[in-house]
Amino acid sequence: MAPEFPDPQWFLALGRLMATRGELFQRIGYVEARFVVRVLPDEDTGGGQEQNTGVAMQGYALADARALACGEAGSFDPDFTICARRAVWRRMLDEIARDGHPELRHTLSSLALMGDELWLESTDQLREDKFYRFNQSLQELFNLAAQLPPG
Repeated sequence: MAPEFPDPQWFLALGRLMATRGELFQRIGYVEARFVVRVLPDEDTGGGQEQNTGVAMQGYALADARALACGEAGSFDPDFTICARRAVWRRMLDEIARDGHPELRHTLSSLALMGDELWLESTDQLREDKFYRFNQSLQELFNLAAQLPPG
């Protein structure tokens, strides 16, 4: 069975796909970013637990992905944390699975700019800026999920 988002193995599978698409990521440019993907439970269901995965991208590769306990993100020393409820992440990933990319208004960048469904957290504005500097590579990483086998 294929790992599911946001399991670290899901990100590591994307990293393996990233290695096979090296020309795309080299064309976009190198990435030096450590970030946390924070998945919050949906408000309406009241169930589920928060999940946090620390991801490190170095150069043209995904260097690390690890599960983080709630409140442990600081020990990972992320540049920024991307936060959204499970339904927002699921909508983006469903669109990627269907079309190879999310609708324009559901990309990481568009959602972060709006700030109501997906938002960034960081303790340092200069480090948070890495989200915007490397955004195309981050979105392309997520877009690789279209090539993962169904979970």
